[in-house]
Amino acid sequence: MAYVAADVSDRVMGDPLRLQQILFNLLGNAIKFTETGSVRLSLENAGESMLRIRVADTGIGLTDEQRSRLFQPFVQADSSTTRRFGGTGLGLSIVRRLAEAMDGSVEILSEPGVGRLSS
Repeated sequence: MAYVAADVSDRVMGDPLRLQQILFNLLGNAIKFTETGSVRLSLENAGESMLRIRVADTGIGLTDEQRSRLFQPFVQADSSTTRRFGGTGLGLSIVRRLAEAMDGSVEILSEPGVGRLSS
């Protein structure tokens, strides 16, 4: 499901290719870690020429310890995650670097059994 707020401008500051990569990685993670339930994408106005991207899912969620490691390259929540879901552990570190390069940021709100990710 996707939601675009009515006040979102049709023009925002940023590199379209990098923005596409951020969306691909955020949505890919949400889908990969949500076996049942839903994934929701929201786009909201975050100030002049700025965009807030929110990805919310009903996936497996994360502990505080897992969240603290999540943006490190080649690191996943834990070793069982790699075995069960695959991946290299680069997606979110790339998302953070790209967002920061465009003067943005990435924040994770999650608890075990209830996943939420927003940028």
